[in-house]
Amino acid sequence: MTRKLKPARGIQGLIPAIASLLIFFFTAIVFGIHSSFNVLGGIMILYSFVFGFWSFYKSNNYYFLVSAFYLLTFGLILILLDLPDDFNGPRPIFTNEVKIGLLFLYFFMFWLIYIGYRKTLKYRGREVMELAAWDVEEGSETYTERPRPAGMVDYTKYDIIDFSNYLKRKLVCIPFHEENRIVLVPIKMGDEFELFYKPNYDYLSKTWISFDFDGQVSVHISRKDYLDYKDDLSFDHLCESLGKLMITFADFYMRGDKVRIMDRLNTIKTGLFS
Repeated sequence: MTRKLKPARGIQGLIPAIASLLIFFFTAIVFGIHSSFNVLGGIMILYSFVFGFWSFYKSNNYYFLVSAFYLLTFGLILILLDLPDDFNGPRPIFTNEVKIGLLFLYFFMFWLIYIGYRKTLKYRGREVMELAAWDVEEGSETYTERPRPAGMVDYTKYDIIDFSNYLKRKLVCIPFHEENRIVLVPIKMGDEFELFYKPNYDYLSKTWISFDFDGQVSVHISRKDYLDYKDDLSFDHLCESLGKLMITFADFYMRGDKVRIMDRLNTIKTGLFS
């Protein structure tokens, strides 16, 4: 399958790690090794709540708890290590608490590696947009902000809500509940920071697919996502294709074949951080 999207070059996911290392080395130079490990441990504990528990709360994806407990354990070990103030001091003493903590750390670390291999904590918006553009050719239609109708479904309100919650847990789309519809926003890796941490997130300015409770399906593609394609694709066809893709996913879910949703997304071979 020929890729339609431009290569992902964002470094948003690396910013917390880079900031942590800079703070660690600065603290080590100014205050000593012991203080720098304590500070880094505190940062890891903070990250466990900011990026682990909070992400679980927002997505209901239980695998975020593995990441949260890994960071929490890592932070506690760094704080509990009995380290000298400089490199010439005595070797660190591994207390019983630290040894027990290391067992938990290795457990969560290997679990995270497995989760990374399965891409369970990967936001799948990039795959959604690639699949939507799979058979869409270049076209002369100009981009428009106006939502486009994309079809009809014959599902109840609660069917649509259940489907949207499933997509949220699988990090395919984040649903926003309105009075008469559910709005599904595909999230690419790196975009989750704005979604989870920006107050008054303007989801209607993003790419979305809405399922009205009366069955109408509509699509809006943001200018940013449209320009993320390598070529000027036929805009009407792209909107129609994205809507049909979500309707197909909904059909899979309602028939009890929800594993097919992830199978379809996994046909797009993307990196873990793209």
